[in-house]
Amino acid sequence: METKRAMVRTVVVTGAWLLVSAGAAAGQAAADHDAHHAQGNQEQEIVAFFKAYDAAFTAKSLDRLAAMYHPDVTVYEGGGINPGWADYRDRHLGPELESFMNLQFSHDSVTVQMLGPDAAYVTANYSLSRTVDERQVTSGGLATYVLIRQDDRWIIRHSHTSARRRPAGGDTF
Repeated sequence: METKRAMVRTVVVTGAWLLVSAGAAAGQAAADHDAHHAQGNQEQEIVAFFKAYDAAFTAKSLDRLAAMYHPDVTVYEGGGINPGWADYRDRHLGPELESFMNLQFSHDSVTVQMLGPDAAYVTANYSLSRTVDERQVTSGGLATYVLIRQDDRWIIRHSHTSARRRPAGGDTF
């Protein structure tokens, strides 16, 4: 009789352990699925962020662009460094946008790599077309951005762009 009770106890304990393990595995699978889904949503948010960025840039809206940059952003562009949004706006982007007419700007091949729930780096191609001094100029290049989520929105913490090499004898990059 004692052996039978021991066997029943072993079966009950083993069955309970299997149920708990299965429940834990299912819970972890659900958590993994939720995390993957959340990451996918974050990546979509960041791609949408760059569409809004392109629209703000094309509209030459420094106010809209300001909301997309961290105040202490570092910008590496054109062989120079701008430390902070105010420096970038006043010494680079603002004067540049003011000189552009018929401006078109866009990113494509936007690739998002999440670094955690509140940080990502992004690589992309960019295209820029504008008239400067009555001359149409088209260029483009590569960009790398570090974005952080702050106050429930994505902002650029670091930007590095590199223009494509100019072909011999042309204004197009």
